[in-house]
Amino acid sequence: MTDLEITETLRQETVPLESAFSKYLRDYRLLNSLLLALFFMVCTFSIFWNMMMGLPLSDDAGSDFSDAGQPTTAPKKQEQKVRLMQRQKQAKPSQKFTFQAKAISEIAAPIVDIETQSLNPAIAMSPMGNMGDVSVNVDMSVLNKAFASNFMGVKSKANKILFIIDYSASMRGRDKVMRSELSKAIEKLPAVGSVSVIFFSGPTWVAGEDANALHKNWSGSNGSGWKANDGYNPVRPKWSPVTPSVKKKLIKAVHDTPLTLGTVWDNSFEWAFYMNPKPDVIYFMTDGSSKKEFQGVDIIKKKKGRTKIYTIGYGAPAGAKLPLEEIAAMTGGKSKFVDMDEIRLMEKEIDDKGQNN
Repeated sequence: MTDLEITETLRQETVPLESAFSKYLRDYRLLNSLLLALFFMVCTFSIFWNMMMGLPLSDDAGSDFSDAGQPTTAPKKQEQKVRLMQRQKQAKPSQKFTFQAKAISEIAAPIVDIETQSLNPAIAMSPMGNMGDVSVNVDMSVLNKAFASNFMGVKSKANKILFIIDYSASMRGRDKVMRSELSKAIEKLPAVGSVSVIFFSGPTWVAGEDANALHKNWSGSNGSGWKANDGYNPVRPKWSPVTPSVKKKLIKAVHDTPLTLGTVWDNSFEWAFYMNPKPDVIYFMTDGSSKKEFQGVDIIKKKKGRTKIYTIGYGAPAGAKLPLEEIAAMTGGKSKFVDMDEIRLMEKEIDDKGQNN
């Protein structure tokens, strides 16, 4: 055997035989590489998936869009409140509860006769769903009802009442009854509605003003009429609610205001119809007559609207009867005349009552 043959034989004996698996790997190197890469990709995806699925998820029942941006570790008390609000929204009731309330009047009959059955404001309460929210719908139409009033035996029904009262010097000696009756009428007004009181002689002024001081800011006479001086702006009447304090203030003015000179009517009616809204009823009392051009009849015809005027001739002369009746008739009101004998009798009753008390 030659050296070459011996060398080849040794080489064959030292080289291990190739197994079937090795031969498979060698023949399919590209496919195996792809399969191996795919295996690593699947393993990597599985690891990330398990990581994400392992994160804690929030409880749906406790979620609320108002909590956006807040930590997931919100206080337990806040979470319970949110859940309670959601349950209330789901269980929102549809029914309404109606309560009937009867207003109790402080008015004593027969001076003021109030029909209390008309005082039935309805209060409807309907839950809105949120905690503590209650909707209250009050029927305020009762405040626009007409209530009975009485002045000097003249009765009317109104919600907005204006008194225009003669405080001229000619009332001296007969003003005791006027002040007493006006005070009683104000005191007995119902605690709903509105009231205003103006006095007149030559000037016109709002009850409570200093009559002597303001008289200096007016000029005129019964024959030529009375007007405010240039540069002086009189206080105009406004509506006040009928409250105990308002009534107390008005009654004090009724008793404290002095009588002053002059008697004209037109300024008082001019002021009355500039009020907003206009009076429902005007009680107009005077003990004297006024010249035709200063009676205010033309003003009343043009501006009266739905206002009713109840006129009271208080020991007034015969010349005052016709215009007072005309004013009442054109407005749908009534007219009454109280003679001096009646006034003296009423005055005596006031004196006797004072002595008995």
